[in-house]
Amino acid sequence: MEDIVQTVLQKMGNVSKPQLKVWTILLTTILVLYGKVNYTNMSRYSSLSEKTYRRFFAKAFNFCRFNQILVELSVPESHGLIAVMDASFSAKSGKKTFGLDWFYGGYHSRTERGLEVAVIAVVG
Repeated sequence: MEDIVQTVLQKMGNVSKPQLKVWTILLTTILVLYGKVNYTNMSRYSSLSEKTYRRFFAKAFNFCRFNQILVELSVPESHGLIAVMDASFSAKSGKKTFGLDWFYGGYHSRTERGLEVAVIAVVG
């Protein structure tokens, strides 16, 4: 895992050594993490502190480029790729939740107030 992450980050070109170290630790920690993925829990299962994670995520990072390089390295050119999307609905009440609106909930076959979470993936 560490080798793949480091290879992708090095191919990105504009990643500093500290970023390389934190990303390597972060992605391997997420794989072994038990429970919710948040700064506090990640600090329990890794050598980095909660404050380090908070500072790290305050900086911009090109996730699209990271994922593009990862797919290019993982899937041979001879394979075809398709993009897939899955939307999930979570019922939620209140007035201060970001993104709260009316969405179609397939479970009850009607629109409901809550949040929609969409996941996009590339399948090879």
